[in-house]
Order: sequence, then C-alpha cells, then structure tokens
Amino acid sequence: MALLPLLMAQCQKQDKKETMELKEYKYKNDKRIVYGLDVTIPGPYEAYVNDILVEQSNETGMHNTLINVNQAILKSGTYNFKIKVYPTAGEEKGIEPQTLSFLKVGLAKYEKIPVGEGAMPGTYQYMESYPIAKIDKPIPFYEVTGKFKVEVPYELEGWSKGQDLRKMDQKVLQEKVVAYYQKLWNILNNGQGDKWIQLTNTRKQETLVFNYYLKEELQNDLTKDITKINDGKQMFIPLENYIMKIYADGKLVSLERNIHTKEMNGKPLDSKGWSPLIRKGKKSGAVDYPVKLYLPENSNDFVIIRK
Repeated sequence: MALLPLLMAQCQKQDKKETMELKEYKYKNDKRIVYGLDVTIPGPYEAYVNDILVEQSNETGMHNTLINVNQAILKSGTYNFKIKVYPTAGEEKGIEPQTLSFLKVGLAKYEKIPVGEGAMPGTYQYMESYPIAKIDKPIPFYEVTGKFKVEVPYELEGWSKGQDLRKMDQKVLQEKVVAYYQKLWNILNNGQGDKWIQLTNTRKQETLVFNYYLKEELQNDLTKDITKINDGKQMFIPLENYIMKIYADGKLVSLERNIHTKEMNGKPLDSKGWSPLIRKGKKSGAVDYPVKLYLPENSNDFVIIRK
C-alpha cells in the first residue's frame, strides 16, 4: 500500500510523456505569412533552401506547384535557394532546349487561413521571377539559383546551434547515423507509436510554429500518427540501399535511398531520394518516414528536427 502513491505518480508521469503536450507559441504579430517558390518544372527536380532539401520529386511530366519553404526558415532574413531539374521521360541524352523553355521559378507569399491549409482570400502575392538561361544542346541537369528576403513573426532555434558534422570522421559519423536510423526502424517496425512521438517531439513543436498550427490541430495529428504506427507493425522493409547526405552547411544529416525503383509493393513508385524508413501499405504501395538530424552543441545524441 505504501508503494501505491509512488506507482500512481510514475504512471501519470509516463502518460503525460506519451501524450507529449505541445506548448503554445507567442508570435511577434498576427500575420501568418507562408513563403513559397512558385514553379513550373518540366520533369524530376530537387529544391533546396540554404543548402537544405525541402522538396523532391521523381515524377516525369509537368509540375505546377508552390514549394513551401517555411520549414527551412528559422527567422526573418535573406535566404538562398537552388532548384535542380533533371531530364524527363524520353530525354536519354539530357534535358532538351525546348523542354527547358517551360521552366519557370518565382517567389510568392500568402497569409495562411486560421485552421487547416490554404491562403486567406486576396492575400496571395507573386513577388519575384527568376531568370532562366537558354541552352542550345541537351544537358544532364539544370540549376536555377537565387536569393529572397522574408519577414516572419517567429524565431526558432532549429539546428542553428548544431555541431558542424563535416568536421567529424565521416566513417564514424555514418556508423552513428545508421545506428540511429536502425533504432528508429526498430521502433516503427515494432509499432511503438508512443516512442516515435517522443523522439519527434522537438520537430513537432517547431512545425507547430512555422506552419502556424493551432495546438489542438497538431495534437490531433499526434494521436493519428500513433495509431498509424501502431497499425503498421512488422510492415517495414529492410533498412538498405541508402547514402548519407549532409545539409545546412554541415548542421543536418539524413539517410536517403540511392536507387531508382519502378514499383513499390505493387504500385508504380520511384523511391530514389526517399528515407530508407519505408512502410509497405496494407494493400499496395508504400510510405516513407523522412528525418533530418542534428547534434546539439556539447551533446552526443541526435535530435530529429525536420522531415
């Protein structure tokens, strides 16, 4: 009986840890500005902001989309971007000059709606267009680079105080990164949704801020994530076919698939560039669990900070 209060306190502490209550954030003003690269891209591409991969697609054909870049923005200031375009279907010799004529890259911003995704009516602004140089022969890839200035109502620490991973022995670093991914793979494959939520809590907390989520919105997403992971027990493919990538001028690291595929679990999918943490669908297809890691100063333990 004497141990009962102690046991109850421990259980309450564990329950609180598993639900991972998110903290409210006090913004500098009430403008919920989202910045994006407004693009038309005729083929597969990768998009980077300040040396961070923010989006990639292996799909051929035309892409007309807005690449949200808030995930790479820690505070107001000037940022660099790069979009790398690859040959599309049928371009065995490289990107053809006529294909590149469809490429368009611009900067846009809008004010986000209070709940959910999307722009407040009348707030979308196309701010700048970036020049595309012409080519006169096929090339293996094409890059568009530029700068843009942003003003956001938040300031995040993110990976800014992370160690420069380029200064580490790269073999030792890769062994450490692979070991961490193996730990994540075990957690996911064992259906331990609560442990996954604990390890991704810092990422979720910052996502709440830069995506301007209501705490209740993201709290509901956490519950859904736990359920999905619990239901995905023993459905992860082996951790294989990956390379290590370092981003953000040495501050971030991830593992990414380094082979093309024509299908995944009976569905046409190219998994090159995906996270190697891949869960098969119950009927067909697959989904990956991307993570970007950093090592805080004076620490030897990775922290998951972005997808």
